[in-house]
Amino acid sequence: MKKFHTIIASLFIAVCFFGCEKDDICSGTTPTTPRLIIEFYEKDNPSVLKTVTNLKAVAVDGSPNGVVFNDILLSTDPNRYLANSNKIGLPLKINGETTEYTLTLNSTSTNPAILNADKITFNYTTKEIYVSRACGYKTNFDLTGSPIQEPNAVDSNKWINNIIVETPNIETENEIHIKIYF
Repeated sequence: MKKFHTIIASLFIAVCFFGCEKDDICSGTTPTTPRLIIEFYEKDNPSVLKTVTNLKAVAVDGSPNGVVFNDILLSTDPNRYLANSNKIGLPLKINGETTEYTLTLNSTSTNPAILNADKITFNYTTKEIYVSRACGYKTNFDLTGSPIQEPNAVDSNKWINNIIVETPNIETENEIHIKIYF
């Protein structure tokens, strides 16, 4: 009888052990929906990267604070939403085919002569790709045509001189998708 209980207990433990599944945790290294990567260049010398100063990117129908470029800063710090580099990443809407951004150069300036905002519209198609049960789906984008640029209603000057689509297929953040010359 004791052997019978031992066999039953062993079978119960084995069933429990083999019935377990691997934890469904999405690794931080798993590719997710990529952002649109933009690099900035000198308009008079197109091979030279140029740093933007206090660039603020606000989606036309998004958060009024704008895109977070410095996520290590507190949400109350206005510098969290400013870019001071030659490359940025902008998220595109996954539930549409158009995303509009107002890109404001020198956004913290009190001098209206150097404060400048341009509105850019990105048109694209989307493709959902299954990643895994834990991670779900990611969305890739395919830019359709060149981005449409127009001056913001605040001013009539364009700070962006030219926009070139370098890679229309947005599948990773490891490549430059758009080059902006200013």
